[in-house]
Amino acid sequence: MRGSRLLVLFVAWWLALAATAALGQPSPSASAGRLVLPEVPQHPVPLRGDWGFAWHRYVDPGWQQLPTQAFAPVPRNWNELAADGKPPGENGWGSYVLQVDCPRGESLALEALGQRTASRTYVNGTLVAQHGTPGQSAADTWAAIHNRMPLTREFACPLRITVHVANFAHRAGGFVRPMAVGTPEALARQRESQVIYAAVLLTGYLLVGLVSLIFFAVRHRERVPLVFGLFCLAMAVYTDMIGERLFLRGLPAQIDWAHYMWVEYLSWVAAMALFFLTLRGLFPQEIHRRMVQAVLGALAVAAVAVLLLPPGVYSYVAVPGQAIAVLVAVYVAAAMLRAQRRTPIDAGVLLAGLLAVLVTFAIDLLLIDAPRPDKKFAPIGFALFMLSPAVVIARRLSHALNAEERSRTLEENARLREDVERMSRHDLKTPLNSILGASRLLRDDPRLNAEQRELADVLQHAGRRMLEMVNLSLGLFRMETGTYDFRPQAVDLREVVNRVLVDLRSYAEANQVALHLQGSDRAPVVVRAEEPLCYSIVANLVKNAIEAAGPLERVTLALLPGHPVVLSVHNPGEVPPEVGGRFFEKYVTSRKSGGTGLGTYSARLMARAQQGDLQMHTSAGDGTTLTLTLPAQRGELPQPRTEPQDERAVLRAVGALPACDVLVVDDDEFTRLVTRRLLPQPPFRVETAPHGLAAAEAMERHWPQYVLLDMEMPHRNGLDTVRWIREQEATRGRPRCRVVMLSGNDDPQTPARALAAGADRFLAKPASRERLLAAILELQDGLPPAAPSPAPAPAAPSATAPAAAEEILVVDPEWAEAFPGFLQGYRATVEGMAQALAAGDREDLHFLAHRLAGGLSAMGLHWGSEQARAIERTAAEGARDALDARIRGLREHLARVRIETA
Repeated sequence: MRGSRLLVLFVAWWLALAATAALGQPSPSASAGRLVLPEVPQHPVPLRGDWGFAWHRYVDPGWQQLPTQAFAPVPRNWNELAADGKPPGENGWGSYVLQVDCPRGESLALEALGQRTASRTYVNGTLVAQHGTPGQSAADTWAAIHNRMPLTREFACPLRITVHVANFAHRAGGFVRPMAVGTPEALARQRESQVIYAAVLLTGYLLVGLVSLIFFAVRHRERVPLVFGLFCLAMAVYTDMIGERLFLRGLPAQIDWAHYMWVEYLSWVAAMALFFLTLRGLFPQEIHRRMVQAVLGALAVAAVAVLLLPPGVYSYVAVPGQAIAVLVAVYVAAAMLRAQRRTPIDAGVLLAGLLAVLVTFAIDLLLIDAPRPDKKFAPIGFALFMLSPAVVIARRLSHALNAEERSRTLEENARLREDVERMSRHDLKTPLNSILGASRLLRDDPRLNAEQRELADVLQHAGRRMLEMVNLSLGLFRMETGTYDFRPQAVDLREVVNRVLVDLRSYAEANQVALHLQGSDRAPVVVRAEEPLCYSIVANLVKNAIEAAGPLERVTLALLPGHPVVLSVHNPGEVPPEVGGRFFEKYVTSRKSGGTGLGTYSARLMARAQQGDLQMHTSAGDGTTLTLTLPAQRGELPQPRTEPQDERAVLRAVGALPACDVLVVDDDEFTRLVTRRLLPQPPFRVETAPHGLAAAEAMERHWPQYVLLDMEMPHRNGLDTVRWIREQEATRGRPRCRVVMLSGNDDPQTPARALAAGADRFLAKPASRERLLAAILELQDGLPPAAPSPAPAPAAPSATAPAAAEEILVVDPEWAEAFPGFLQGYRATVEGMAQALAAGDREDLHFLAHRLAGGLSAMGLHWGSEQARAIERTAAEGARDALDARIRGLREHLARVRIETA
C-alpha cells in the first residue's frame, strides 16, 4: 500500500514539473490575420490566433496585401463559424491566410501540417505541401494525408501563408491542426525530438506487447498476457497514426485518407476492448461480466460502423467513444478502490495510472491556448495508464512462476517417490509371485504329510498377507492425494480382530504383554469397509499398544456393535505431552527404536478413507485409548473377493482342452519355473523365455497358441513384444495367438496400456493357479487346433527353450513290469484311431476311443482319458482337423509318459 502511494506521488510530481515548464515559455498570437515577430525566434512559434478567412473561395497564393476581410480562429473547426457568409456545418471549402511580420533580411521556414481532409499550403506564393486535392465538391475532392510532417525551405520575411482547405469527409472541417514557424534549425530540432519521443513511446508499446505474446506462446494457459500483448500492439498503431506516423514512412507520400481513418479508428476500438478485457482478466471479481459485455457491445457497433459507413458519418463515433472512455475510466477507478481491500498493490498501480491520465488531461487543458508550440502530454499519461497493467501482470506472473516452480518441485518429488514405491512394489511382487506359486504347488503335492502341508499353508498365508501390505502402500499414496477408489464390502470386524490377535500373540508374549478382548459374544460385527485396510488398522493399533504398554501389562480391546461400530484399544501407558497434540501427524514418534511416525498417521488415513475415524485419548491416570469408528453395514454389500473355490472344476475343464503350446515370458527365473509347474502338462506344452527378444526367437521356431507375458522386462518389454506378435499376425498370416499379460503394477493405467497394446487379458501379479487357468479357459473359444510340435533338433537344448516335460506315472512295484506293456498297447490304439480317421471309418474310431478312454483312466492318465472321451463324443460328426489334432496330442502325450515305482 505504501509503495503504490509513493508511485502516485511521483507521477503527480513529474507531471506537475512538465506543466510548469510548459507554462513558463509564452509565444505570440495572431490578430486580424497578422502575426508580429519582432525578432527571429529561438524556438518554433505556433501560428495560433485569428487568420484571414474566405468562404467558397481559393485565394490566389501570390497576394501582397491581406486578401480577406473576414477572420477565423486557428486552430479550430469551422462547423459553427459564420464568417464571410459561411453557413453552419462541416462540409465546404475555403481559404485561410496569414502574414507573419518577421525582421526584414531574415528568413524562416514552416512546419506545414496537414488537416483532417484535403489541403494545400503556400508560402509567399510557392506550394510547399499538399495533402490530397482540394476541390469544390465531394466528387472533385480527394482527401489524403502525408506519410510524415513536411518541413519547408526558408522564405524571406515577411511570410505570406495561404492554406486551401476542402472538407467533405469528416465531422469537423477547417483548420484544426496548428502549424509552426521558425528557423530551419529550430524546426528540425523540434521535429527530431518529437520523432524520438514518438519512437520511444512506440518501442515501449511494441516491446511490452511482444514480450507478453512470447510469454503466452510458451505458457498457453495464461490468457491475460495474450490479451494485453494484443492491446499493446493496437495501442502502438493508434498512437503512431495520431502522432508521427512512423509506420507509414515506407509507403507513398500521399496516403488515402479513408484508409488511414480505418486504421486509426479500428485500432482505437480494438485497444479499448482489449484493455477492458485485460482488466477483467486481472480483476474478475471487481470488473463485472455484464459491464464488460456492455462495453464490448458498444465497441463492436462502432467497429461495424467504421467498416460499413463513409468517414464523414462514422467519424461521429469519436464523440460517443470518448464518452465510453470516460465511463470506463470512472468505472475502473471505482473497481480499483474496491479491489484495494483484496489486492492493494495491484489496485494502487492501476489508480496511479488513472491519476496520470487525469493530470495530463488537465495540463493539456491549461496549455490549450498557451502561446507555445503544440505539444500534448496526454499520450504520456495514456502510456503510464495503459502500461500499468504490465506492472500488475509482471507481479502476478512472477508470483505464479515462483508458485509453479515450487509446485513442480513438489510434483517431481511426489513423482519420484511414487516411482520408487511403484518399482519397490513391483520388485517385491516378483518374488512373492514365486513364493505363493511354490507354496501352492507344495500344498497340492500328495506326497506331503499333514505337518508339511500345514507348513505350506502357513507359508502361503504369510505370502498373501505380505502381498496385501505391498498393495496397501499404493493405497496410502492415493489416500494422501485424494484419488483413492473406496470399494466397500461386508467385512466381519470381529473376525479381523481375532485374526490380528492370533498373528500378534507371539509378539505380545515376547514383550511380556497380555492381550484381552472383552466380552464373550462371538456374533459377527459386520462393517462397511475393505478387509485389508481393516486388518492393517487393527494390527497397527494393537502392535503400538503392545510396545507402549510395557512388561507385565495388559492391552484390552473392546468391540461394540452399533451405528457406527466402535473398536477401542487401550493400554496403561501415557502418550508424552509433546507428542499428544501431534499424535496423528506424519513422522511424529516417541520412545520407539526405529519408529518412523507413519503408523498412526496411516491408520487414521485408512479409517477416514473408509468413511470412519480414529481418535486418541490419553492421561496419566487412564492410560491411552485409541477409538476406531467404522460405518455398520446397511443393506447388501459385495463380499470380499476370494479365489475360485471349486479348484477341481477348473482342473477338469482344463483337462478337457486339446493339446496346445504355451510360451511363458518373464525375466525372473523363479517365476518362469513356478508358472511352468502351475500349468498342467498335458494339455499344455510349455516353453519359456527370459525376455521379449528370446520370445521372438522361440516363436519364430514354433508359433504357440498362448503367451503368458510379463510387462516389465529388459531388452524388449511386454508391450513391445505383444505389438510384435500382432504385427506378425497381420503381415505374415500367423494364426491368432492368445496373450495374457501379467504385471506387478496394478494401477488403473497398467491394464489399459496392456489391452491397448494388443493383449487379450491382464492379470496382476501374483496370479493364482485358478485365475491363470480361468483366463486361459476364457480365451479358449475360437482357438485354432494345435499344430504338431516340430521334432527336437539334434543340438543341445537352449536355456530359453527347454525340452518338453515328461509325465511321471507312479505305480505300485508289483505292477511296474506289466505297465510298459499296457502303455505300448495304448500307443498302438492311438495309431489305430489315426488310421480309422484317415480311412473315414468313424464307427471304428468311436470304438477305439471308447476303449482307450477306459484304459487310460484306469492307469491314472486322466488328461489322456479326457481327450479319448472327447474323440469318442465327436467321432461321428466332429471336424476332421479337430479330431486329428486330439489324436496327435494323445500320441505325443503317451510318448512322454515315464513309469516310476512308489
